[in-house]
Amino acid sequence: MDDWTEPRILDLAPDAGSRKAGQSLGRAAAWVLAGRQGRLAWGEIKGSGAAPYLTALSLDGPVFKCSCPSRKFPCKHGLGLVLVLAAGNAPAGEPPGWVAQWQAKRTAAATPKAGEDKPVDAKAQDKRRQQREAKVDAGVGELELWMRDLVRRGLAGARAEPYAFWDRMGARLVDAQAPGLARRVRELPGRLADGDDAAVLALGRLALLTHGWRRQDTLPGPLRAELRAAAGFPVTAEDLAPLPVVADHWTVTAQTIEQEESLQVRSTWLCGAAGRVAQVLDFAAGGRPLQAAAAPGQAFRGDVVFHPGAAGLRAVIRSQERADQQPLAGVGIAAALDGLAAALGRVPWLEEWPMTLRKVRFARTERGFAVIEDGRMLPVTDGPAVLPFVAVAGGGEADVFGVWDGRALHVLALGLGARLYQPSAASPGLVRRAA
Repeated sequence: MDDWTEPRILDLAPDAGSRKAGQSLGRAAAWVLAGRQGRLAWGEIKGSGAAPYLTALSLDGPVFKCSCPSRKFPCKHGLGLVLVLAAGNAPAGEPPGWVAQWQAKRTAAATPKAGEDKPVDAKAQDKRRQQREAKVDAGVGELELWMRDLVRRGLAGARAEPYAFWDRMGARLVDAQAPGLARRVRELPGRLADGDDAAVLALGRLALLTHGWRRQDTLPGPLRAELRAAAGFPVTAEDLAPLPVVADHWTVTAQTIEQEESLQVRSTWLCGAAGRVAQVLDFAAGGRPLQAAAAPGQAFRGDVVFHPGAAGLRAVIRSQERADQQPLAGVGIAAALDGLAAALGRVPWLEEWPMTLRKVRFARTERGFAVIEDGRMLPVTDGPAVLPFVAVAGGGEADVFGVWDGRALHVLALGLGARLYQPSAASPGLVRRAA
């Protein structure tokens, strides 16, 4: 439990209220009983009814279970139990029956069942693939006509359209089984609000995707894989199985969660000691919680497999073994821009690109904040989120990790040596992560 510091535990809180309530339950006196065995812990705590709430957790994640009616994940009882465990106030013992049963169900769910691997019906699979291709073809055709009409009327006319105008086209693309294109269409009103240059950039990327779809049979394999991923075609386990692993010392540098209608999307950014960056995406639909994942500030030695494609960015973690955090392996602004140019040369419709910058300073310009180094400058997304980073840097040099969106760098993390800082979801300031 040495790496489970109180700031790291409280950063698991879904909101400020849960953070405060969880902190108040992090005392042994608040619990009727608490115990642990290995990486498993459990406790009973008095609730509003006669029977106490039953709370359990596995540090392999962590993963939580609680009998309270809260729909937050983790709930305040789960947070309190981790704090009790981290403080050494959960004595070792045998887990009660309900905990053993919960753990057994988790183990069974993770173990493949005999006979699960059924032979694939190749003909049916090919038929489904052809049907989806035809649907996407039709959707792309409608999108091209829609975009021509949009451009012919001009941005002023587009800006006057209600959101329903954009949503109808997005819904049509969802019906055509091209959710990636639908998302880009539904984001266009926001791009228009950001200014004409942002709107033109987004429309240009969308046009490149539609043209690429029409010519996909002539594209090289890696670029075709990027095109299909952008349209919304999934990458299967079979696609990843033959690909090589990349072994490195990885630091979980940043993590963001976005809500796309009923779908939660978590993006976890890993920075390798060799300088490579990986993006791990997790999804949860229908109000279900996201699976537990390593928090920013954690580090591990392990294997990562990158999705097929020309960008070489999205990845899945194959294995991990805890390790000490290291300083971010960054580059100068000139090298970062060269990397961006090379990435756009490979995948011209990229919406964002990660940058890990070494020893830059924050500066105030007429248009907002920027990072500077050796006379070069990159604009930074302005707003309240950047101010705590500026304060922590204190006018000195710092390593900065962020995502370039075509116009500015959205800073997601700041490194001072081996200390990593990231915005806290539960408080307006910055919380220093485990080093």
